[in-house]
Amino acid sequence: MIILAIATTIIVGFVGAGLGHDYMNSPELGTILAVATMGGFIMAAIRENNHGK
Repeated sequence: MIILAIATTIIVGFVGAGLGHDYMNSPELGTILAVATMGGFIMAAIRENNHGK
């Protein structure tokens, strides 16, 4: 799960940076999307840990 989260975050960051730079004139979009993606993985892990208790 950790490897999947890291790989997905990197891919989303690259794609977001490319789209933000080329189409939206916002190169920081990749960073924003990468942080949001990793936050989603962290929240899912917390929810999974709390659900079992």
